[in-house]
Amino acid sequence: MKKIPKALVIALVAVILAVGAVYAYTAITVTSKVEVQEPISIVSVEGDGTFDTSSNIWDIGVIHPLDTASITITFSNEAAGTITLNLSAHPTSLDEGNLVFSFDNPTVEVPAGGTATVTLSANTTQSLAPGSYSTEVTVER
Repeated sequence: MKKIPKALVIALVAVILAVGAVYAYTAITVTSKVEVQEPISIVSVEGDGTFDTSSNIWDIGVIHPLDTASITITFSNEAAGTITLNLSAHPTSLDEGNLVFSFDNPTVEVPAGGTATVTLSANTTQSLAPGSYSTEVTVER
């Protein structure tokens, strides 16, 4: 079970490679910064691609224009009271709105001794330009 720091920053990088007239689309997470241990843990991550909880790396895998990739993260709270988590991506919109990272619920209440889930999505449009993109996702208490 991985402890979540008071302020956790996960840098996400979407890399889009052009090969001739065919485009290969891949998004990967780069790093996280650990500050202070809290009673919040990531207990599971499910969905598209893979998520390494030891390094907080999300590798979306292949994503094409008009596709959506997402992961559902389950947080556990070992504290005696409810903890509110605020989730955000900066910036949320890249390539003039053609790549958008978003949460289904940017504020989640994790009950004492319980769990709560949130879904992080990467959405693309038909006009997504080949290139390299990045956003930082922050989980704060």
